[in-house]
Amino acid sequence: MAATSRAERWKLACLASLSLPLAMLGLPLVVTLPEYYSNALGLDLAGVGMIVMAGRIFDIILDPFLGGLMDRTRSRWGRFKPWLFVGAPLLILSTAMLFFARPGVGLLYLGVWLFLVYVGWSILSLVQLAMAAGLGSGVADRARVYGSLQAAFFLGITLVLTLPLFLGKNHANDAAATVTSMGWLIIGVTIPASVLVATLLPNGLPRSAPHSGIQAIGAVIGRKSVFRLVAADLLFGLGFGLASTLMIFYFTGVKHIDRSAIGLLLIGQMLTGIAATPLITRLARAVGKRVALSLCGVVAAAVCPFLLLLPEGDVTVAALAMAAWGVPYGGVVLLPRAMMADAADEVRLSTNADHTGMLFALLISSWKMGAALSVGLSFVALDLIGFRPALGTGNTAEALLGLKGLFAGLPAFLFLAGTLFAWANPLTEAAYLEIRGLLEARERAERTAASA
Repeated sequence: MAATSRAERWKLACLASLSLPLAMLGLPLVVTLPEYYSNALGLDLAGVGMIVMAGRIFDIILDPFLGGLMDRTRSRWGRFKPWLFVGAPLLILSTAMLFFARPGVGLLYLGVWLFLVYVGWSILSLVQLAMAAGLGSGVADRARVYGSLQAAFFLGITLVLTLPLFLGKNHANDAAATVTSMGWLIIGVTIPASVLVATLLPNGLPRSAPHSGIQAIGAVIGRKSVFRLVAADLLFGLGFGLASTLMIFYFTGVKHIDRSAIGLLLIGQMLTGIAATPLITRLARAVGKRVALSLCGVVAAAVCPFLLLLPEGDVTVAALAMAAWGVPYGGVVLLPRAMMADAADEVRLSTNADHTGMLFALLISSWKMGAALSVGLSFVALDLIGFRPALGTGNTAEALLGLKGLFAGLPAFLFLAGTLFAWANPLTEAAYLEIRGLLEARERAERTAASA
């Protein structure tokens, strides 16, 4: 029993190790590389933004297509392991081409390799999530499995964010050296993680449930509780995505903070978000998830004006402000997932079919869409206001004023809009308790009929 338990923990650790390169790659694709290609490599700002946005939208469309191919794959190694041998080399090669690029590359170069790195990233993500379904059974085991993957993912983000701090000030301020180091770190972790998963994880997994038809999917999306939750999640994701995309420009160009400290600001935000999770959970139990999510949206909007008032060059105060932003950030990430589980029960009651997977796919896609739109819209907007990344603090007063509005003003509006959708969600705690009662009554009746 103990040996089996140790074996299962080892398998889980191996699978969770794949979260490290996925996390290390995900944030630089949105935050670091767009600024690097537009600033250090001199590519057109709006062009870079549109390519990154198109790549992210493609990623959203690609996931269900790849999932369908994996479900139909038959081999001696199972359905998912063969895709590991496609995704890992593709991710390693495209990471090298993106992170080791030097002046002279163009938008076509960025578009091709960004397209391929998203394919590799999507393959490895789907392989990991699908294989995780075979580790453990029951609600408690599944929560432990996916919680471990999430913990490893956060560790990966922390490692890539702290990398510039370990490189030293001179090295960290060299954009090419920093990006190259990130590339080597991602590649160096991808190789052993992929080997561990390929050699130590079991091949076979239970067959996935069939996908729902188009009409059934449309009917589910059209439900008020689902649509308003997805809309709120999209708006919250877009608001924080805009701030993440623009924070390098804002803090270096407007607040005169050294580039090497930007990662520290993000780390503070994420650490606070994780630390605030138990508090947000207790708040949700006290006032309900819908009200708690609405409060998080209001607080996120309220922090925005304070970010405009930060003193120039003060990293400590900036870190505290970003950490304060991490509290509502943790809420808008956690609470929609919990609320979607409630919505899944509502849909199951009315349709007598379990659409949990599709509903969570909608929620994941809405956050991805927010990240995609944030890069494209922000870079186009920067180009329209005349902001030039290479000039930094030397931009015109009008351009810097526009940057302030994009970094703090627009996200505040999006947070408030998301709050309205969250507040308008009809699936209150009282409604959900009624749904749970009806579901349990129906399940008892079905068990009684089956035993008769």
